[in-house]
Amino acid sequence: MTTRTAEVKGYVLPAVKAQATELYAHWGMSLSDAINAFLVKSIDVGGLPFEMRLASGPQYDKSTVLPVDPRFGSSVLPAEMDDDEDGLYDNLVK
Repeated sequence: MTTRTAEVKGYVLPAVKAQATELYAHWGMSLSDAINAFLVKSIDVGGLPFEMRLASGPQYDKSTVLPVDPRFGSSVLPAEMDDDEDGLYDNLVK
């Protein structure tokens, strides 16, 4: 096995380091071993070696989403949201 001599420095929360150290010790790995494995796998797959996504998907309030008006192919702001001074929506809603 090749001797690892390059240094990688990073900052994490002390609790994260302690929990990760305990986790990898269960598998007989040091934190350095785990970080090396992460980097080698990242190179192998050409990116992060896991998928990143929100746990439950995007969150939004459906009641605030305007329905699509098929006549225009997009949502049309309600008349009460129109600023009378700019005339921007004068030709959209009749």
